[in-house]
Amino acid sequence: MRLRLAAFLFILPFFLQLLGFGKTPLGGGLCGELFLVQNPALAFQTPGFWYALLFMVLLALELGYGLSLLLLPLLEVPVGPGWRRLGRYLVGVMGGLFLLTRTTGLPAPGPGGWVLERAPVDLLSLVLVGFSLAGGFLLRENGGHGAAS
Repeated sequence: MRLRLAAFLFILPFFLQLLGFGKTPLGGGLCGELFLVQNPALAFQTPGFWYALLFMVLLALELGYGLSLLLLPLLEVPVGPGWRRLGRYLVGVMGGLFLLTRTTGLPAPGPGGWVLERAPVDLLSLVLVGFSLAGGFLLRENGGHGAAS
């Protein structure tokens, strides 16, 4: 049951991000700037575009991982500790990059060269990362004894 809930929490952020493309009061989410592009030339994109592209790839990886958590038990393939660890690493990368892009920024190409620009924090992005962190928390092992729960 915990594995199914973790799978749901990994899948949900990908679809909730669609709210960020519609200019809702929740904000743009992790990938909102991806569709605000005025000039299609990559040389003129802001760091927000590159952050959004990075998080879209991470959300797609989380979607695939969540679907695998649902499908592997149906195929009678056991989900081992290594597979759970991969999910925790994915959540760690997502959380770490979220903190970096919201506090200091990452080096990204901009119209004037490489820049460090912070991304804005909005409610939708906090919800998306919160669901991912909750899914990763459900993938933990029992008491650190190495036995998968």
